[in-house]
Amino acid sequence: MPLDVYVAGTRVGVLSDEAIETGLIDFDYLPGVDESLSVSLTMPPDSEVATYHGFIGLPPPFEVSLPEGAVLEAIRQRLGKHIQVDDDLALLKLIGRRTIGRVSFGGPPLAESEFDQKILEAARSRNAANRLAEILRSEPHMFGVSGVMPKMATHLHERGTLVGAANIIKFDSPDFVGASIVEYACLRACERVGIRVPRCHLTEDDAALVIERFDLGPDGERLGFEDACALSGLRRTGKYSGSLEHLFRMIENFVDPADQLEDKTVLLKQLIMCDVLRNGDAHMKNFALVYGRDIRHPRLSPAFDVLTTQVWLPQDTPALRLRMDVRESGEWFDDERIRTLCRIAGMEGFDGIGFRDRCQDAALVAFDQVLVKALPYPTKDALSRARDIVERASVRTAVRPRTRVRRPRGDSAGEGG
Repeated sequence: MPLDVYVAGTRVGVLSDEAIETGLIDFDYLPGVDESLSVSLTMPPDSEVATYHGFIGLPPPFEVSLPEGAVLEAIRQRLGKHIQVDDDLALLKLIGRRTIGRVSFGGPPLAESEFDQKILEAARSRNAANRLAEILRSEPHMFGVSGVMPKMATHLHERGTLVGAANIIKFDSPDFVGASIVEYACLRACERVGIRVPRCHLTEDDAALVIERFDLGPDGERLGFEDACALSGLRRTGKYSGSLEHLFRMIENFVDPADQLEDKTVLLKQLIMCDVLRNGDAHMKNFALVYGRDIRHPRLSPAFDVLTTQVWLPQDTPALRLRMDVRESGEWFDDERIRTLCRIAGMEGFDGIGFRDRCQDAALVAFDQVLVKALPYPTKDALSRARDIVERASVRTAVRPRTRVRRPRGDSAGEGG
Protein backbone atom coordinates (compact mmCIF):
# COMPACT_ATOMS: atom_id res chain seq x y z
CA MET A 1 0.00 0.00 0.00
CA PRO A 2 2.23 2.88 -1.23
CA LEU A 3 1.65 6.21 0.50
CA ASP A 4 2.92 9.50 -0.90
CA VAL A 5 4.83 11.69 1.56
CA TYR A 6 4.69 15.49 1.43
CA VAL A 7 6.76 18.20 3.12
CA ALA A 8 5.23 21.68 3.30
CA GLY A 9 2.74 20.66 0.62
CA THR A 10 5.39 19.30 -1.80
CA ARG A 11 5.51 15.60 -2.72
CA VAL A 12 8.97 14.33 -1.78
CA GLY A 13 8.81 10.53 -1.57
CA VAL A 14 6.93 7.28 -1.18
CA LEU A 15 6.38 5.07 1.86
CA SER A 16 5.53 1.43 1.17
CA ASP A 17 5.25 -2.02 2.69
CA GLU A 18 5.28 -3.91 -0.62
CA ALA A 19 8.10 -6.19 0.47
CA ILE A 20 5.60 -8.88 1.46
CA GLU A 21 8.29 -11.47 2.00
CA THR A 22 9.90 -9.40 4.78
CA GLY A 23 6.99 -7.40 6.16
CA LEU A 24 9.30 -4.38 6.41
CA ILE A 25 8.55 -0.78 5.46
CA ASP A 26 10.61 1.27 2.99
CA PHE A 27 10.86 4.98 2.26
CA ASP A 28 12.28 6.34 -1.00
CA TYR A 29 12.84 9.99 -1.86
CA LEU A 30 11.90 11.20 -5.31
CA PRO A 31 14.87 12.29 -7.46
CA GLY A 32 16.22 15.79 -6.89
CA VAL A 33 14.55 16.61 -3.57
CA ASP A 34 16.26 19.58 -1.90
CA GLU A 35 17.69 19.35 1.63
CA SER A 36 15.20 21.99 2.78
CA LEU A 37 12.43 19.44 2.15
CA SER A 38 13.88 16.68 4.33
CA VAL A 39 11.23 14.52 5.97
CA SER A 40 13.40 14.45 9.11
CA LEU A 41 16.68 15.71 10.51
CA THR A 42 17.65 12.03 10.69
CA MET A 43 16.64 11.24 7.08
CA PRO A 44 18.18 13.79 4.69
CA PRO A 45 17.66 13.38 0.92
CA ASP A 46 21.31 14.03 0.12
CA SER A 47 22.56 10.62 1.20
CA GLU A 48 24.19 8.48 -1.46
CA VAL A 49 21.06 6.55 -2.35
CA ALA A 50 18.37 8.69 -0.67
CA THR A 51 16.49 5.55 0.30
CA TYR A 52 15.65 4.26 3.74
CA HIS A 53 14.68 0.60 3.71
CA GLY A 54 13.94 -2.21 6.12
CA PHE A 55 12.10 -0.45 8.95
CA ILE A 56 10.24 -2.71 11.36
CA GLY A 57 7.14 -0.56 11.47
CA LEU A 58 7.06 3.07 10.43
CA PRO A 59 10.31 5.07 10.45
CA PRO A 60 10.34 6.79 13.86
CA PRO A 61 9.98 10.34 12.42
CA PHE A 62 6.70 9.30 10.77
CA GLU A 63 5.26 8.21 14.12
CA VAL A 64 5.32 11.74 15.57
CA SER A 65 1.68 12.48 14.75
CA LEU A 66 0.16 9.02 15.10
CA PRO A 67 -2.86 9.25 17.43
CA GLU A 68 -2.62 7.76 20.90
CA GLY A 69 -4.79 7.45 23.97
CA ALA A 70 -8.32 8.87 23.70
CA VAL A 71 -8.05 9.72 19.99
CA LEU A 72 -6.81 6.24 19.07
CA GLU A 73 -9.53 4.61 21.17
CA ALA A 74 -12.17 6.78 19.48
CA ILE A 75 -10.87 5.69 16.07
CA ARG A 76 -10.99 2.06 17.18
CA GLN A 77 -14.61 2.35 18.34
CA ARG A 78 -15.84 4.43 15.41
CA LEU A 79 -13.88 2.93 12.50
CA GLY A 80 -12.54 -0.38 13.76
CA LYS A 81 -14.74 -2.31 11.32
CA HIS A 82 -13.35 -0.44 8.32
CA ILE A 83 -9.61 -0.09 8.91
CA GLN A 84 -6.90 -2.07 10.66
CA VAL A 85 -6.35 0.27 13.59
CA ASP A 86 -3.30 -1.69 14.76
CA ASP A 87 -1.65 -1.27 11.34
CA ASP A 88 0.38 1.93 11.64
CA LEU A 89 0.57 2.46 7.88
CA ALA A 90 -3.22 2.18 7.58
CA LEU A 91 -3.61 4.56 10.51
CA LEU A 92 -1.20 7.02 8.92
CA LYS A 93 -3.18 6.89 5.68
CA LEU A 94 -6.34 7.70 7.64
CA ILE A 95 -5.08 10.79 9.49
CA GLY A 96 -2.03 11.64 7.37
CA ARG A 97 -3.32 14.93 5.89
CA ARG A 98 -4.20 16.34 9.31
CA THR A 99 -0.88 16.03 11.10
CA ILE A 100 1.16 18.38 13.26
CA GLY A 101 4.35 19.75 11.69
CA ARG A 102 5.20 20.04 8.02
CA VAL A 103 5.13 16.37 6.98
CA SER A 104 1.83 15.00 5.67
CA PHE A 105 0.84 11.72 4.06
CA GLY A 106 -1.41 10.98 1.10
CA GLY A 107 -1.53 14.61 -0.02
CA PRO A 108 -0.86 18.18 1.12
CA PRO A 109 -2.24 19.16 4.54
CA LEU A 110 -5.99 19.58 4.80
CA ALA A 111 -7.62 22.38 6.76
CA GLU A 112 -11.41 22.48 6.58
CA SER A 113 -12.59 25.89 7.78
CA GLU A 114 -16.15 24.79 8.61
CA PHE A 115 -14.95 21.90 10.75
CA ASP A 116 -12.42 24.10 12.53
CA GLN A 117 -15.14 26.65 13.19
CA LYS A 118 -17.24 23.88 14.73
CA ILE A 119 -14.38 23.03 17.09
CA LEU A 120 -13.83 26.64 18.12
CA GLU A 121 -17.53 27.20 18.74
CA ALA A 122 -17.56 24.15 20.99
CA ALA A 123 -14.48 25.45 22.83
CA ARG A 124 -16.19 28.79 23.42
CA SER A 125 -19.34 27.23 24.84
CA ARG A 126 -20.20 26.83 28.54
CA ASN A 127 -20.00 23.06 28.22
CA ALA A 128 -16.79 22.96 26.19
CA ALA A 129 -15.33 19.63 27.32
CA ASN A 130 -18.51 17.65 26.63
CA ARG A 131 -19.08 19.26 23.23
CA LEU A 132 -15.47 18.69 22.20
CA ALA A 133 -15.71 15.06 23.32
CA GLU A 134 -18.79 14.61 21.11
CA ILE A 135 -16.86 15.92 18.09
CA LEU A 136 -13.97 13.58 18.86
CA ARG A 137 -16.25 10.54 19.18
CA SER A 138 -18.06 11.28 15.90
CA GLU A 139 -15.05 12.22 13.72
CA PRO A 140 -11.84 10.95 15.34
CA HIS A 141 -10.09 10.51 11.99
CA MET A 142 -9.83 14.30 11.73
CA PHE A 143 -7.10 14.53 14.37
CA GLY A 144 -3.49 13.56 13.73
CA VAL A 145 -2.29 14.71 17.15
CA SER A 146 -0.34 12.43 19.47
CA GLY A 147 -0.72 12.26 23.25
CA VAL A 148 -2.73 10.34 25.80
CA MET A 149 -5.02 13.25 26.71
CA PRO A 150 -7.82 13.99 24.22
CA LYS A 151 -6.79 16.84 21.94
CA MET A 152 -7.54 18.30 18.52
CA ALA A 153 -6.01 20.87 16.20
CA THR A 154 -7.38 23.84 14.28
CA HIS A 155 -5.63 25.65 11.44
CA LEU A 156 -5.03 29.08 9.95
CA HIS A 157 -7.46 30.08 7.19
CA GLU A 158 -8.06 33.03 4.93
CA ARG A 159 -9.20 36.18 6.73
CA GLY A 160 -12.92 36.15 7.42
CA THR A 161 -13.35 32.40 7.85
CA LEU A 162 -11.78 31.93 11.28
CA VAL A 163 -10.94 34.40 13.99
CA GLY A 164 -7.72 33.91 15.90
CA ALA A 165 -4.61 31.76 15.55
CA ALA A 166 -4.36 28.05 14.88
CA ASN A 167 -4.65 26.07 18.11
CA ILE A 168 -4.30 22.77 19.86
CA ILE A 169 -7.36 22.22 22.05
CA LYS A 170 -7.12 19.77 24.95
CA PHE A 171 -9.95 18.85 27.25
CA ASP A 172 -10.69 16.87 30.40
CA SER A 173 -11.73 13.23 30.25
CA PRO A 174 -13.59 11.23 32.92
CA ASP A 175 -10.28 9.72 34.06
CA PHE A 176 -8.51 13.10 34.24
CA VAL A 177 -11.02 15.62 35.52
CA GLY A 178 -9.27 18.93 36.11
CA ALA A 179 -6.29 18.17 33.87
CA SER A 180 -6.84 21.30 31.77
CA ILE A 181 -6.74 23.78 34.65
CA VAL A 182 -3.80 21.96 36.28
CA GLU A 183 -1.82 22.09 33.03
CA TYR A 184 -2.68 25.76 32.64
CA ALA A 185 -1.31 26.48 36.12
CA CYS A 186 1.82 24.42 35.36
CA LEU A 187 2.47 26.44 32.19
CA ARG A 188 2.01 29.66 34.14
CA ALA A 189 4.58 28.38 36.66
CA CYS A 190 7.04 27.66 33.83
CA GLU A 191 6.51 31.14 32.43
CA ARG A 192 7.30 32.75 35.79
CA VAL A 193 10.87 31.37 35.75
CA GLY A 194 11.58 32.27 32.14
CA ILE A 195 10.71 28.95 30.46
CA ARG A 196 9.13 29.68 27.08
CA VAL A 197 5.58 28.36 26.73
CA PRO A 198 2.95 28.79 24.01
CA ARG A 199 0.17 31.29 24.57
CA CYS A 200 -2.87 29.58 26.04
CA HIS A 201 -6.15 30.17 27.85
CA LEU A 202 -8.82 28.14 29.60
CA THR A 203 -12.31 27.77 28.21
CA GLU A 204 -15.29 29.20 30.08
CA ASP A 205 -15.91 25.95 31.98
CA ASP A 206 -12.22 25.52 33.01
CA ALA A 207 -12.42 22.03 31.47
CA ALA A 208 -10.53 22.65 28.22
CA LEU A 209 -7.28 24.38 27.34
CA VAL A 210 -6.71 26.29 24.09
CA ILE A 211 -3.00 26.42 23.17
CA GLU A 212 -1.56 28.41 20.28
CA ARG A 213 0.26 26.10 17.87
CA PHE A 214 4.02 26.59 17.69
CA ASP A 215 4.53 24.32 14.66
CA LEU A 216 3.43 27.21 12.42
CA GLY A 217 5.42 30.30 11.50
CA PRO A 218 4.02 33.86 11.71
CA ASP A 219 2.92 33.64 8.08
CA GLY A 220 1.29 30.23 8.54
CA GLU A 221 4.30 28.29 7.20
CA ARG A 222 4.35 24.75 8.56
CA LEU A 223 7.48 24.15 10.61
CA GLY A 224 9.30 20.90 11.14
CA PHE A 225 8.40 19.33 14.48
CA GLU A 226 10.28 16.25 15.70
CA ASP A 227 10.14 14.84 19.19
CA ALA A 228 13.06 13.34 21.08
CA CYS A 229 11.71 9.84 20.53
CA ALA A 230 12.01 10.18 16.76
CA LEU A 231 15.35 11.99 16.90
CA SER A 232 16.80 9.29 19.16
CA GLY A 233 15.67 6.53 16.80
CA LEU A 234 13.08 5.19 19.26
CA ARG A 235 9.63 3.96 18.34
CA ARG A 236 6.80 5.88 19.99
CA THR A 237 6.18 2.88 22.25
CA GLY A 238 9.67 3.48 23.66
CA LYS A 239 8.90 6.95 24.96
CA TYR A 240 9.62 5.86 28.54
CA SER A 241 12.77 3.88 27.70
CA GLY A 242 15.00 6.89 27.06
CA SER A 243 16.81 9.09 29.54
CA LEU A 244 17.36 12.74 30.39
CA GLU A 245 20.82 12.33 28.91
CA HIS A 246 19.17 11.47 25.56
CA LEU A 247 17.50 14.88 25.60
CA PHE A 248 20.79 16.75 25.94
CA ARG A 249 22.38 14.54 23.27
CA MET A 250 19.50 15.52 20.96
CA ILE A 251 20.57 19.15 21.29
CA GLU A 252 24.26 18.30 20.82
CA ASN A 253 23.53 16.21 17.71
CA PHE A 254 21.13 18.51 15.88
CA VAL A 255 21.24 22.09 17.19
CA ASP A 256 23.83 24.51 15.79
CA PRO A 257 26.79 24.78 18.21
CA ALA A 258 26.19 28.54 18.51
CA ASP A 259 22.70 27.83 19.92
CA GLN A 260 23.42 24.79 22.07
CA LEU A 261 24.21 26.55 25.36
CA GLU A 262 20.96 28.50 25.26
CA ASP A 263 18.85 25.44 24.43
CA LYS A 264 20.62 23.29 27.01
CA THR A 265 19.97 25.91 29.66
CA VAL A 266 16.28 26.03 28.77
CA LEU A 267 16.05 22.24 28.77
CA LEU A 268 17.78 22.00 32.14
CA LYS A 269 15.28 24.49 33.57
CA GLN A 270 12.36 22.57 32.09
CA LEU A 271 13.52 19.30 33.63
CA ILE A 272 13.95 20.85 37.07
CA MET A 273 10.52 22.48 36.86
CA CYS A 274 8.91 19.19 35.75
CA ASP A 275 10.37 17.58 38.85
CA VAL A 276 9.10 20.37 41.12
CA LEU A 277 5.62 20.01 39.59
CA ARG A 278 5.72 16.22 40.02
CA ASN A 279 5.15 15.75 36.32
CA GLY A 280 5.59 11.99 35.89
CA ASP A 281 4.81 12.10 32.18
CA ALA A 282 7.80 14.13 30.97
CA HIS A 283 8.77 11.40 28.50
CA MET A 284 10.70 11.43 25.22
CA LYS A 285 7.73 12.56 23.12
CA ASN A 286 7.20 15.64 25.28
CA PHE A 287 10.44 17.34 24.23
CA ALA A 288 11.03 18.37 20.63
CA LEU A 289 12.93 20.47 18.10
CA VAL A 290 11.27 22.82 15.62
CA TYR A 291 12.73 24.25 12.41
CA GLY A 292 11.84 26.01 9.17
CA ARG A 293 13.19 25.55 5.66
CA ASP A 294 16.74 25.93 6.97
CA ILE A 295 16.97 22.55 8.63
CA ARG A 296 20.49 23.28 9.86
CA HIS A 297 19.11 25.53 12.60
CA PRO A 298 16.53 23.61 14.64
CA ARG A 299 15.75 24.90 18.12
CA LEU A 300 14.23 23.46 21.27
CA SER A 301 10.45 23.85 21.21
CA PRO A 302 8.46 25.71 23.87
CA ALA A 303 7.45 23.60 26.86
CA PHE A 304 4.27 21.57 26.38
CA ASP A 305 2.27 18.79 28.06
CA VAL A 306 3.39 19.81 31.56
CA LEU A 307 1.11 18.35 34.23
CA THR A 308 1.17 17.40 37.93
CA THR A 309 0.36 13.75 37.23
CA GLN A 310 0.37 12.77 40.91
CA VAL A 311 -3.10 14.32 41.19
CA TRP A 312 -4.43 11.22 39.41
CA LEU A 313 -1.53 8.81 40.00
CA PRO A 314 -0.44 9.46 43.61
CA GLN A 315 2.58 7.14 43.44
CA ASP A 316 3.76 8.39 40.05
CA THR A 317 7.51 8.63 39.48
CA PRO A 318 9.65 10.37 36.82
CA ALA A 319 9.16 9.14 33.27
CA LEU A 320 12.87 8.96 32.38
CA ARG A 321 16.01 7.82 34.11
CA LEU A 322 19.00 10.16 34.37
CA ARG A 323 21.65 8.39 32.26
CA MET A 324 21.63 6.54 28.97
CA ASP A 325 23.81 3.67 30.16
CA VAL A 326 22.46 3.15 33.68
CA ARG A 327 19.28 1.19 34.32
CA GLU A 328 17.95 2.88 37.41
CA SER A 329 14.54 3.35 38.95
CA GLY A 330 13.01 6.77 38.48
CA GLU A 331 13.35 8.98 41.54
CA TRP A 332 12.45 12.60 42.11
CA PHE A 333 15.43 14.93 42.37
CA ASP A 334 17.35 15.49 45.55
CA ASP A 335 20.33 17.87 45.63
CA GLU A 336 22.77 15.22 44.41
CA ARG A 337 20.61 14.21 41.46
CA ILE A 338 20.32 17.86 40.42
CA ARG A 339 24.11 18.15 40.52
CA THR A 340 24.36 14.97 38.41
CA LEU A 341 21.87 16.38 35.91
CA CYS A 342 23.94 19.56 35.58
CA ARG A 343 27.04 17.44 34.92
CA ILE A 344 25.18 15.41 32.26
CA ALA A 345 24.21 18.70 30.61
CA GLY A 346 27.82 19.86 30.73
CA MET A 347 26.71 22.81 32.88
CA GLU A 348 28.37 22.25 36.25
CA GLY A 349 28.36 26.00 36.87
CA PHE A 350 24.57 26.24 36.73
CA ASP A 351 22.97 26.69 40.17
CA GLY A 352 20.43 23.92 39.74
CA ILE A 353 19.57 23.73 43.45
CA GLY A 354 18.93 27.46 43.66
CA PHE A 355 16.83 27.31 40.52
CA ARG A 356 14.84 24.40 42.01
CA ASP A 357 14.04 26.65 44.99
CA ARG A 358 12.84 29.43 42.66
CA CYS A 359 10.68 26.94 40.75
CA GLN A 360 9.00 25.80 43.96
CA ASP A 361 8.13 29.38 44.93
CA ALA A 362 6.99 30.25 41.40
CA ALA A 363 4.78 27.17 41.17
CA LEU A 364 2.95 27.93 44.42
CA VAL A 365 2.36 31.54 43.38
CA ALA A 366 1.11 30.49 39.93
CA PHE A 367 -1.23 27.87 41.38
CA ASP A 368 -2.60 30.40 43.89
CA GLN A 369 -3.30 32.91 41.14
CA VAL A 370 -5.24 30.37 39.07
CA LEU A 371 -7.11 29.09 42.14
CA VAL A 372 -8.47 32.57 42.86
CA LYS A 373 -10.33 32.60 39.53
CA ALA A 374 -11.15 28.88 39.28
CA LEU A 375 -14.71 27.63 39.16
CA PRO A 376 -15.88 25.44 42.07
CA TYR A 377 -15.61 21.64 42.22
CA PRO A 378 -14.58 19.46 40.41
CA THR A 379 -11.81 21.22 38.43
CA LYS A 380 -10.83 23.47 41.34
CA ASP A 381 -10.46 20.41 43.56
CA ALA A 382 -7.88 18.94 41.17
CA LEU A 383 -5.93 22.20 41.16
CA SER A 384 -5.99 22.40 44.97
CA ARG A 385 -4.64 18.87 45.19
CA ALA A 386 -1.91 19.74 42.67
CA ARG A 387 -0.86 22.71 44.78
CA ASP A 388 -0.73 20.56 47.92
CA ILE A 389 1.41 17.98 46.11
CA VAL A 390 3.90 20.62 44.98
CA GLU A 391 4.06 22.16 48.46
CA ARG A 392 4.60 18.78 50.17
CA ALA A 393 7.31 17.93 47.65
CA SER A 394 9.09 21.23 48.36
CA VAL A 395 9.19 20.39 52.07
CA ARG A 396 10.67 16.93 51.38
CA THR A 397 13.41 18.32 49.12
CA ALA A 398 14.39 21.03 51.59
CA VAL A 399 17.37 19.08 52.93
CA ARG A 400 19.14 22.30 53.81
CA PRO A 401 17.86 25.51 55.44
CA ARG A 402 16.16 27.85 53.03
CA THR A 403 13.84 30.80 53.25
CA ARG A 404 10.49 30.24 51.61
CA VAL A 405 8.88 33.18 49.91
CA ARG A 406 5.34 33.51 51.23
CA ARG A 407 3.11 35.69 49.12
CA PRO A 408 -0.58 36.43 49.42
CA ARG A 409 -2.76 34.52 46.99
CA GLY A 410 -3.26 36.50 43.81
CA ASP A 411 0.15 38.24 43.92
CA SER A 412 1.21 38.85 40.33
CA ALA A 413 4.91 39.51 40.83
CA GLY A 414 7.00 37.60 38.30
CA GLU A 415 10.04 35.47 38.99
CA GLY A 416 12.22 36.56 36.09
CA GLY A 417 14.56 34.47 33.96
